[in-house]
Amino acid sequence: MIENGTHWLGTIYFVIPTWKWLVLIGIFAGSIFLFPLSRALCSKIKKLETLKPKTIGFWHYYSKLKIEAPTSWVLICCIWLITFESLDLPPGLDKYLTLIIKLLLSLNIGRLVYISMDAVGSVVADYTAKTPSTLDDHLAPLAVRSSKVLIVILGALIVLQNFGVNVMSLMAGLGLGGLALALAAQDAAANLIGSIMIILDRPFSIGDSVKVTDVEGIIESIGFRSTRIRTGYNSLITIPNSIMAKEKIDNMGVRPYRRVRQVLGLHYDTPPELITQFCARVRYIIQQDTTSVKDTIQVSFTQFADSSLNITVVFHLEIFDVQEELRRTQNIFCEIISAAKEMSVVFAYPTQTVYYSETGKI
Repeated sequence: MIENGTHWLGTIYFVIPTWKWLVLIGIFAGSIFLFPLSRALCSKIKKLETLKPKTIGFWHYYSKLKIEAPTSWVLICCIWLITFESLDLPPGLDKYLTLIIKLLLSLNIGRLVYISMDAVGSVVADYTAKTPSTLDDHLAPLAVRSSKVLIVILGALIVLQNFGVNVMSLMAGLGLGGLALALAAQDAAANLIGSIMIILDRPFSIGDSVKVTDVEGIIESIGFRSTRIRTGYNSLITIPNSIMAKEKIDNMGVRPYRRVRQVLGLHYDTPPELITQFCARVRYIIQQDTTSVKDTIQVSFTQFADSSLNITVVFHLEIFDVQEELRRTQNIFCEIISAAKEMSVVFAYPTQTVYYSETGKI
């Protein structure tokens, strides 16, 4: 009877002996029970990792991601490959089974690497949050997404390689098309280089008020291709980063002080003594503002204009917000108007005197 059982196990059905079929069925059936067990074990390890009192880093964030399923698949695929290798299956069957398992293994390893980029993004976000610039806070997520795209492309190449496609020959065959694509993508490459230069040089940050060529506004977003500026008209202007990298940028958002300059025109009948008193009064009004930089205040009678005696007023406000600058400037100007009325100082306006006579002679 034992001999009959041994003979039955050695009988070849569908190109391989019965005992090999039993081993294959056992391995695949065991994987059904191994998969949830592996996921549960992985979840337990993740929980222990998050409970460790240590510095928050890559493994801390990676252990919070959903990696149980792809990790279990990688483990099972490795067991299958070892089993196929030890069973010494026929070349045809071994080829197709190994191809399927390697494809499944490659996809799940790619999933793990793809998911890991989210952990990398969290680590980078922690680092950029500590830097004074806000530019890297917006560019870091773009870099992570670009890395994910690269991982997908590499994964697709690996899958093609597993199917027997010569990837190097394929890429060489696409060389002519790649050349045409490179010529068509010159602007994209220039914008990418411009983005890198902006990241390294940091000429501005999100929220800065800048002037580039004839565009003036607030930086709203910075991408790998372009930078968007919100103008005073509330329109949104998109400027390629290749232009941003080579043009002169006037970053008004990093000014330590806001400069205010105004010319006050007084009537020509204003006596010199009153002009001197009015200049001192204007200087005093500006000094009373808590944000004014005291050693930069200049109030002087500077010009005999066509219709007025001009007083130049220059001062700086230690303010970083545009709305606050406008509000403070308005308060100062209103106080100057009140002081002029109190001192009977008359502001001039453009006038012209015409002399004529009936004989045509003046």
